[in-house]
Amino acid sequence: MCTGIALYDTEHISPAIAFEIGRSFFEAIGVPVTGGSYYEYLIPGDHEGDHDLVEVSLDRLKEKIFAGEADSFWLYCERKGSVPWHAAFSRQTGGFGSFPHLAAMCEFPPDGVYIKLTDWLKDVAERAQVPYGVLYAAGKMTNTYYYAGGDNGTALFPYENGFAFKHETPGLYNGEGRYVDQMLRMVYPCNLLNSRHLNMVIDGVRLEDWITGSQERGLLTRIGNDQWMWEVGEERLDSVNQACGEAGLLVAWKSRQPKKTVRKLP
Repeated sequence: MCTGIALYDTEHISPAIAFEIGRSFFEAIGVPVTGGSYYEYLIPGDHEGDHDLVEVSLDRLKEKIFAGEADSFWLYCERKGSVPWHAAFSRQTGGFGSFPHLAAMCEFPPDGVYIKLTDWLKDVAERAQVPYGVLYAAGKMTNTYYYAGGDNGTALFPYENGFAFKHETPGLYNGEGRYVDQMLRMVYPCNLLNSRHLNMVIDGVRLEDWITGSQERGLLTRIGNDQWMWEVGEERLDSVNQACGEAGLLVAWKSRQPKKTVRKLP
């Protein structure tokens, strides 16, 4: 099991600040950065928007970023037996077929790094004023990466539409991005929210009041001026997602279809 963090609506975070955030992620989980890469358009390319990843050393990547010559990039830790990395961090923009977000992932299971990563997330959220983010678990590193960007129809829950989030994102699909302030993607073990999320209505009350109204709905902690962390235990994720999904609060909610009764032939 691997752990991922995705931070959304991050276009205000400069490449230089994102680089430092990325390095702090590796420090938080105690692994080194062994390499990096940045996106570059191919000129000329076979098609408009054709691009490639250019692999460079960490020092060279830092030079490119601080010189304004690299915008979207990766930091990673490669280790024998890890596919494709042991840990990685990415800054994506509205270019290169993506949309603005930061993604961090590692091969450690959530139980092993949860406190380290929630502490890191609190610091990053306040320092960089991130309006929305999620911490989640996925079976392998490739799915952890795909999930952050809504790619390949990757879903974590049986009641999740794996393609819905991607179509909600700005950039290639020109989506509304309602997950920033009007909806949530889904509900995860750890959710970074803002006051506009907490003002959403469920069962006739504000989401903030709904969460704090029962211990079964998780723990809500204020971590900044307009930032809260909502933590939901693994055993409560299904019921909380169902309640929020049926209330129309989740971008990727997919109603569970009742099993069809198979008629037996006489």
